[in-house]
Amino acid sequence: MNGTPTALYSLERWNDEFSEKYLANTILIVFGLLLGIPGNLLVIVIYSCRLIKEGTGRFFVLPLAYVDLTGLFITGTLNLIRNTKHVIFPGNVTCKLLLYGSYVVGCSSLFLLNVIAVQRYQKICRPFSRQMNMKYLRVSLIICIAFSLLLNIPSLFYYGTAPVFDSYSGNVTGVMCQKVYPSSTVGLRAYQGAGAVISTANVICITTLYILIARTIFRTTRLRKTRQNDYVDEQQSSAFTSNTTVQDAQSESDEVQAMSKSRKGSVQRLSIMFMVISFTAIASYFPSWIFIAIETYKSNFWKEMSEPLFQICVILRRMYILNHLSNPFIYGMYDFAFRQQIQRLFCSFK
Repeated sequence: MNGTPTALYSLERWNDEFSEKYLANTILIVFGLLLGIPGNLLVIVIYSCRLIKEGTGRFFVLPLAYVDLTGLFITGTLNLIRNTKHVIFPGNVTCKLLLYGSYVVGCSSLFLLNVIAVQRYQKICRPFSRQMNMKYLRVSLIICIAFSLLLNIPSLFYYGTAPVFDSYSGNVTGVMCQKVYPSSTVGLRAYQGAGAVISTANVICITTLYILIARTIFRTTRLRKTRQNDYVDEQQSSAFTSNTTVQDAQSESDEVQAMSKSRKGSVQRLSIMFMVISFTAIASYFPSWIFIAIETYKSNFWKEMSEPLFQICVILRRMYILNHLSNPFIYGMYDFAFRQQIQRLFCSFK
């Protein structure tokens, strides 16, 4: 890099142009961090202190919250630096570690969601077969994290800071955090291909399992309603003495319905909650996967679009952050116990 004052001024001005270009995305990222970090901290406090004895159904809530919180810090930091110091990225090691960390938390999240889908499938579709106990869940958690750490080690070699040249404003050289080898490199292609295959397999597995779960919940709910109606009809047909008997029959039916809902409702509600979490994660990562594939085969992709299209594409490219900030809101929608504990927590401050 040229060390003259003119060159330094030109480099700063060039970087400022990128900062202005990414300003809208910077604001969105900061807004997401302000929502996601307190939300995940609240999840960690509630589930670790007040819902810790709620059984295996909520076991993965805490690991997911820690992964999401870590993901917000890593991806938020990486993208904010990229936005504000686009061509003056501060350090090769910083770039490598942030990129490696972002890939690890993304893979860990998907692997955990896959294990959760298997667990929910067993509880809903195979309730009388052998279930995952606490030991099995802990081992699964360790395997997911360890495999994510090992799988993404190649990113430490293929990504880092690389020089970039401004061909419009003169002979000015900057430094960006990006691939340090061409996309045609065999090792890089193999790493990206393996990632694509594993991600696709995860998505197919999660989707298939939750389709089976949703079908079972639908059939169970419909069968339960049919049995309840048949029970009421049977009691009403035998109620030949007085209206009181009919009322008692209806009362007994209500009790049966309440007992049935209390036994199965919680399991089904948690399954639906994790289904929404999984599909939200897939939807948030899908645009990024598409853009990664485009970037691999078209190096000038980001330079050939209009400003409005660029802003939309940047948002979609980094939409994976949504996966790390949305879960607390989903817990609040579907987990009654979590919502109740939040109300008690805030009421205690009044």
